[in-house]
Amino acid sequence: MRTLLLTLSLCAPLSAQFINFGVKGGFPLNDAIKAAGSFQASSSNWTLGPMAEVNLPFGFGLEANAMYRKIGYESTTPFNAAAWSFPILAKYKFPGSLARLYVSGGFNFRTITDIPNLWDSTSKGFVLGAGVRYDLKVVKISPELRWTRWGEDRFNVPNPATDFLGTKQNQAEFLIGLTF
Repeated sequence: MRTLLLTLSLCAPLSAQFINFGVKGGFPLNDAIKAAGSFQASSSNWTLGPMAEVNLPFGFGLEANAMYRKIGYESTTPFNAAAWSFPILAKYKFPGSLARLYVSGGFNFRTITDIPNLWDSTSKGFVLGAGVRYDLKVVKISPELRWTRWGEDRFNVPNPATDFLGTKQNQAEFLIGLTF
C-alpha cells in the first residue's frame, strides 16, 4: 500500500510536465580547429539544429540538441567537414515569471565527417551553460552562453616537426533557442 501511495504522489507532479520542441542556433566564440605551419583553420561562423526540452517540477528540466557546424582547414587545398554535436543537458531554471535565469550542465558527443588527417571522427565532452529564458505567450526565447570541454585531440598530422593541426579542447558558443 505504501508503494502505491508513493508512486501516486510522485506521478502527480509529473502530470504538469511539458515537452517543448524548437530550434537552437548561434555562433561560436572560438574556432574548432587549431592550426599552424602549412595548415590554417577555416570554420563557419554559425551553428544550428533542432532541440527538445522537458520541463520537470521545481525548476528542473532536460534538454537535448543536434547541432550542425561546418568546420575545416586549409593546406594546399581547403578541406571542409560537417561537425555534428549532440549535447544532453540537465537544467535548473531559477524562479521568475517572464524572465528566468538558468544554468545547465551535461554531456556532449561530437562526430566529424569527411576530413583528411582525422584518426578518430568522434569525441566526447562536458558542457556547462547559463542563460535567460523569456516565456512569451507563443514562443520561449533562450539566449545562452555555452562552454564545452572536449576530451582529446582527433588529428594525425603527417609532419609534426613543422606543422600542427588539431581540434581545440575548449569550445565557447553564444546560442539562442526558440521553443514552442
